[in-house]
Amino acid sequence: MSSKSIVIVNPNSKGGQTEKNWESIKQNLLESFGNKLDFVFTEKAGDGTELARKYLKNGYGNIIPIGGDGIINEVANGFFSIEKSGMIGKEDLMTIDYGRILALTEIEQLNSEATMTILPGGTRNVLVRSLGLPPDFIECCKHLSDSKETKKIDIIGAVVKQDNQEDSKNVFRLFLNAAEIGLGAEIIERGKLVREQISSRIISTITGVISTLPTYRSNTCQIIEGSTTNKKIMNSLTTMMTMGTVSNGSYLAGGFQAATRADISDGLLDSIVVKNSDSFKILQKLINIKKGEEAISNEDDIYYGQSQTVSWLSGIQNNITISLDGEPTGILPAFFRNYHQFLKIRI
Repeated sequence: MSSKSIVIVNPNSKGGQTEKNWESIKQNLLESFGNKLDFVFTEKAGDGTELARKYLKNGYGNIIPIGGDGIINEVANGFFSIEKSGMIGKEDLMTIDYGRILALTEIEQLNSEATMTILPGGTRNVLVRSLGLPPDFIECCKHLSDSKETKKIDIIGAVVKQDNQEDSKNVFRLFLNAAEIGLGAEIIERGKLVREQISSRIISTITGVISTLPTYRSNTCQIIEGSTTNKKIMNSLTTMMTMGTVSNGSYLAGGFQAATRADISDGLLDSIVVKNSDSFKILQKLINIKKGEEAISNEDDIYYGQSQTVSWLSGIQNNITISLDGEPTGILPAFFRNYHQFLKIRI
């Protein structure tokens, strides 16, 4: 494997603090990982994917994204060729044949030996927490520079509807930690709209919760779990859904360890469905989980399942929002699949 390393930096991450403190961050990187680092900055959304792909094709063996979960997500997408996914844009996700959607979501690794070095460069750093890495930037740099170990982790592919327009296309994305669906994703989306005006993430999140919880309504959703091993549907559930997650890691935005059985290398998706629940019951449950007083498991009002693929089907008129690794991406219907141990990271 090539020893060349490229650092892909989102200068706008952490509310612009990355750009402001760049010289100090750069010095920490050079002290930890040596002087043979190259640096490149993103300018707009999507640059992380294109830059990672470019440098992998040019022989770089280690990619280091600097920023939050968003830039890590973008860079991870750059490790793979997803040419077939372009054919899925106009498919009807409510009726598509299972074998066909599996074929259309096959991906290829650009370099199976290339490594991604993941650091806590954002505000929440949810993936870092799911991976069990040190949450402090300097400490994590030292830990990873001292360690020679690598680990192959799963990634998740998602096909989601872009919006609720009749001519809307499907989009294909890869992500590493978790998808949030329904109420949770709606809170994220509204919070991001507020953060365009107010830089404080805490204030924007609280505003998102207050503006969403009282008025949010559950919708009918069909959850279909499948297997890539035998290419068969394994289980189906139809219910009124308030919120849900499809997880690879155990933590969600806000520090909730929701997917308590999740293992980021086990080849399985962890699907959680919170069924028809009023806003105050949801809020109390989330508070209890956050405090560590309650773990999510199968109950009358909650479904917890594990599978290699899962479809979440609901009409576009319901406008059920989906966020991937904290980034609003589209709406239901959606299809998710696990790619077992497809990405090598430093641990």
